[in-house]
Amino acid sequence: MKRFPCNPGKFDLIELFTAVSLQRGYRIDVPSDVQAFKSELDASLAEALGDPKLLHGKRVESMFGHVAGALGQCRLIKQEDGGAVFADPGGENLAIPDWSIVTKDGQRLLVEVKNFHMKYFTSKFKRRHAYLRKLEEYAKLNAAELKIAIYFSRVNIWTLLSPQAFFVEGRHIWTDFAYAMARNEMALLGDRTINTRPPLTLEFTGDDADGGALIGTDGNVVATIRAITMRCAGRDIVDPQEQRIAFYLMRFGRWIMEAPAKVIDGRLVSWSFTCVPEDGSEEENAEEFRSLGTLSSMVSKAFRELTVDDEAGIIALDVNYDPDMFRIQIPEGYRGESLPLWQFILQPNFDFKVS
Repeated sequence: MKRFPCNPGKFDLIELFTAVSLQRGYRIDVPSDVQAFKSELDASLAEALGDPKLLHGKRVESMFGHVAGALGQCRLIKQEDGGAVFADPGGENLAIPDWSIVTKDGQRLLVEVKNFHMKYFTSKFKRRHAYLRKLEEYAKLNAAELKIAIYFSRVNIWTLLSPQAFFVEGRHIWTDFAYAMARNEMALLGDRTINTRPPLTLEFTGDDADGGALIGTDGNVVATIRAITMRCAGRDIVDPQEQRIAFYLMRFGRWIMEAPAKVIDGRLVSWSFTCVPEDGSEEENAEEFRSLGTLSSMVSKAFRELTVDDEAGIIALDVNYDPDMFRIQIPEGYRGESLPLWQFILQPNFDFKVS
């Protein structure tokens, strides 16, 4: 998917001035009103940038748009909660979701996005039932299905839930990680779990004419790369398309990265990046496969690299890239020669009960 071209610096700013003017009574022909708007804008921006909860929420909201676009089953994705709204009788019983989506099979979805930084796996995600009813009423008026997208940030997992997936408890609705996973409908957007045989390896071989590059006394070595080889479970991956898929899985899958080097008699012969499952094991049985996680988690990991700094924290709320940049692009009906993939499409189970 491609981002629809627009000019936010021009039009969004005018819309913001218009919205604020309606509340403050500003006039565009009064210089003091324009200056007052600028001062208010500075103060409001400073306050917003100092609110970590707000920033995390807006970043996750933006991330969902890229996730939905990269999964490949959407025709249109549009921010819904912006611009003027007129409602009869007055919108008191309405709440506007974050995103409007049209899928390739013609489904119209309205999606409210929530970030949940759960403390424990049994932590409950809770919201007021009245708020859900307002979202449902808005979806009903628009002849669309309402979905709630919850991002479990501690484990980097997305779930997409229908209103009936939640439990009602007094004035609140709730779910937790187990129930959300069991009733997850992210498959509507094209999400699936990707599995292959470990390990995945990217090996660089140096010039072995003299037995390898000599490692200096300071530990540094100057080596010339003579060959690059990718492997899955020890088997060379030679097809360019399979190489691209394997590299994506290595970069953004949930396996851990190791960087072993082959040194003989003080000379560097080769070095590699090897991805293995989180427990560090490599299956002895060549038929065994292990999960690298969901596509939505991989897209989120890629998005995080561009928006979060481990030391500085959030550095951006969105990125100036098309969702296509984050897409793994596994062809329909893929059959790998050297990179076998098991793709699991999970369906919701509303009868699931935690024992």
